[in-house]
Amino acid sequence: MRIAIVTQEEPFYLPPALDALCSARRDEIVGLIILPSFNEKLSDTARRLYNFYGPTDFANLAVRYGWSKLANKVNSIQPVTHPYSALDVARRHQVPVYQPPKINAKSFVQTLRDEIRPDLLISIAASQILKKAVLETPPYGCINLHSAPLPRYQGMMPNFWTMMHGEPEATVTIHYMVEQLDAGDIILQRPVPILPQDSLHDLMVRSKAYGVQAILEAVDQIEAGTVQAQQMDASKATYFSFPTRDDAQKLRAQGRRLI
Repeated sequence: MRIAIVTQEEPFYLPPALDALCSARRDEIVGLIILPSFNEKLSDTARRLYNFYGPTDFANLAVRYGWSKLANKVNSIQPVTHPYSALDVARRHQVPVYQPPKINAKSFVQTLRDEIRPDLLISIAASQILKKAVLETPPYGCINLHSAPLPRYQGMMPNFWTMMHGEPEATVTIHYMVEQLDAGDIILQRPVPILPQDSLHDLMVRSKAYGVQAILEAVDQIEAGTVQAQQMDASKATYFSFPTRDDAQKLRAQGRRLI
């Protein structure tokens, strides 16, 4: 099966997941499509994260980000740490890279159809909504990893919101993609434990690891023709946007850490 992955650059959570997926399906990954991060400028992303994390945690995050950029430069010469970028993952696994500003642009859709030619498209934190022309290109469709029990917790930062609301466990959902965000038929869902000592960072790391295993299980089902997809119940859907500083403070008040 020819598999293409669509994602974005993010140094902390996505590279290990992409690396694990490329390792598991090494000979079948025919393209890594990297979209603009958060679909916004780096300065806008930094401002958003500062408002959420606050000065202390943001400073911690900035140090980690600086280290990731340095490690990424070193790894581009000789891999000495685990990958810190999607580009490094692609380099290590010799996967062709595509970086379209807009995945739905007619020129890139043509590239997707004529050059990449995926049988299946996998989204891991894609920063743009895929439109009909893209969704209809792979014969086996497009699937997405979402770190929450859809149709509940649609939207951004689902790990934060499940932790914030005191859920006993998080969940990863693999679902078919449609033009509406987080709304396609569910292929499978798998529970992710939330431990008493977990920070938000811990849960996000664990969710991505569980998510990769769920993706691989879903791909096996798709190949075998054994998928028993379930339609989402729109009446149970809830949507959450990116959390605010006040939301972060409420989580801290519960004794949880962000990092």
